[in-house]
Amino acid sequence: MSEVVIITGGTKGLGRAAVKKWLGEGWRVATCARDEADLARTEEELNNPNLFTQALDISDTNAVHGFVERVLGRWSAIDVLINNAGILGPRETIEEYSEDVWRKVIEINLNGAFYFVKAALRPMLEADSGVIINVSSGAGMKGKKRWGAYAASKFALEGFTQVLRDELLDSHIRVHAFDPGAMRTDMRRVAYPNEDPTRNSSPEKVAHMLYDIACVYEPTMVRLAASDYF
Repeated sequence: MSEVVIITGGTKGLGRAAVKKWLGEGWRVATCARDEADLARTEEELNNPNLFTQALDISDTNAVHGFVERVLGRWSAIDVLINNAGILGPRETIEEYSEDVWRKVIEINLNGAFYFVKAALRPMLEADSGVIINVSSGAGMKGKKRWGAYAASKFALEGFTQVLRDELLDSHIRVHAFDPGAMRTDMRRVAYPNEDPTRNSSPEKVAHMLYDIACVYEPTMVRLAASDYF
């Protein structure tokens, strides 16, 4: 039986490239996104029986657990979890930042990853095997003005990853935070509207590296960055 990966946010950017990469390697892939139309287009374009999709708000813990249960009911295992889904939020000062938007960014970028780990960890522990990769950012290493909740959420995601890694040291479950660096994505264009996108890596190139980290190599460091490999 093919191995199973969950990739959140699988209709755009790195997530979509990762879905295509894992499918191309013969894996069974479960992905989710907020937009049903984006998911329908992804299913139609990829046209692969090993792809399972569902529209999902990852800030809803019950919805996340339900999604993971459907994946387990369908394929009976979760071998790799890629927590990729995230939103940028506005590039505003803290003084200007809406409290409601702040909560939304934290709920999706941080709490969503926590909910998926909670749901997927049990079958991984039972199998004593698995890989969890939380997609982070350089914004989670150094705080800069006008990065608001996005930077705060990525700082927290890095800390969450370290806690989880330390708790699982006696198991055969690997845990990493992965910084993909600058990519040619819609989110990057919004964050850096005056940047030349041709200078950035393609999501496909980064997805290939992400696959190697999860499935080919066994790096020992908790935090991994694309810049370490390019």
